[in-house]
Amino acid sequence: MDARPFRWGLVGLGSIADSEIAPGISRLPGHELAVVVSRDQEKAERFAAAHGAAAGTTSFDEMLRSDVDAVYLATPNALHAEQVIAAAGAKKHVLCDKPLATSVSDAERAIEACRRAGTALGLMFQTRRFDGMAEAADLVRRGDLGRVVLAHVEMSAGRNLPKGWRTDPSLAGLGTINNIGVHSIDLLRYLLGAEVTEVTAMVDREISRVDTAAVVLLRFDDGTVAYVNANQAVPFARDDVVLYGSEGRVLGRNLSRPNRHGALVVSTAAGRPRPAKAAMPSWIEARSRRNPAGSRAPPDPAASSPSLPSRSGSRERTSTRCPVGSRDRVISRARATRRSEVMTTLPSRTDRSTMASACGRRSGS
Repeated sequence: MDARPFRWGLVGLGSIADSEIAPGISRLPGHELAVVVSRDQEKAERFAAAHGAAAGTTSFDEMLRSDVDAVYLATPNALHAEQVIAAAGAKKHVLCDKPLATSVSDAERAIEACRRAGTALGLMFQTRRFDGMAEAADLVRRGDLGRVVLAHVEMSAGRNLPKGWRTDPSLAGLGTINNIGVHSIDLLRYLLGAEVTEVTAMVDREISRVDTAAVVLLRFDDGTVAYVNANQAVPFARDDVVLYGSEGRVLGRNLSRPNRHGALVVSTAAGRPRPAKAAMPSWIEARSRRNPAGSRAPPDPAASSPSLPSRSGSRERTSTRCPVGSRDRVISRARATRRSEVMTTLPSRTDRSTMASACGRRSGS
């Protein structure tokens, strides 16, 4: 039996690679971070030492010549396609940060290169794996909501305008749409089990060259109409997901972004949806509030949450905890964490949206 660990190369050593990706790889049983690549040799060596990697280098080609099994790409968007193609040519599996490319033709070339090489290609769309999302998708697939007529995703990084290479269209392609908006669209594809057939969008630009806020309208091949609000422009955004069906509704409060506390609430005309989990708490935990600086404040018991119908049919305010009436059931209280998603996404099955069997075993093993 081959006891050799599954070895990763990591390219692009920014803040997410440091705080989430490298630690997530290291926590996976049977996996190790072997080689890291940066434009700065000293930074590569520091990063390697901090995360237990065997080597730090400035050469992408040198990393591809090493014995790593898979490559994580955390580089600027415009570099993704060519790096995917190069990795496939070296018979390395690839988990690429979104988006796959900044043009359709480049994305198609990258996909075809991996198909020809027989290597796995995944995109880091971790939002579909946040707590509560699988339960919401199950409700849609079982028909508990009837036909999903309308869907809505709000997703924001708060007042946090794009910086660095993300302000350069030649490297980023787009601004907040590529930073955040693509997660919203992928999440809707996952929840609905459907693909986009029509799309239109309007954007705002606070900085001259890339979008900082976007409203996107979509039609899916199952007939669902959806709208997305993705922005990096407002300080007190909501991070909600809502699916409106002909027979019910799913409301994911504060669940569309990482490191949030929230709840998944289901309402149906029948009043008793089938629970997605065996145990359903009968109350909603109030969210903690963000201050203007974006830091997390403790929950304020005096702060009111949205109204919910009581058992008697009247409206009542909720604070730290609230009873839930017969029409509203909490399916799960969730904390969506990017860190846990790195760990969950890496060993998932082969398709275009997740990493493949490469994360759990080497090709041919």
